Amino acid sequence: MDHKHETPQEKSNSSQLDQLQGLRLGPKKSLHDAGVSDQDCTLWLDKISLESLVEIKISRFFDQLDSHYPEELYSLIIEKVEKTLLHQILRRTGYNQAQASKILGINRNTLRKKMKHFGLG
Repeated sequence: MDHKHETPQEKSNSSQLDQLQGLRLGPKKSLHDAGVSDQDCTLWLDKISLESLVEIKISRFFDQLDSHYPEELYSLIIEKVEKTLLHQILRRTGYNQAQASKILGINRNTLRKKMKHFGLG
């Protein structure tokens, strides 16, 4: 990545991404498997931007695909992010659809369709 024309936020994200890419768990699949405590994981993850976390996760996903990309990759990834977002907002609003749809900025009927599609609630 070319760092010379980055905004302060981009520099921060870039630094965070470099930290994440430097993390090598070897055969371990998670930080917990590597012996990192829940509290340490939380403190560490709180320092990393959502954008950096998504970027590294997508990068690792692509590495696992080894250039064998499935068709409709965009839809596949967006659906995974959308399902997680909907689930989190619904859970945090006690599955109050009116409140959740307002927070998400979508119509309540659209929310219901998406809930049905993803099997949420």
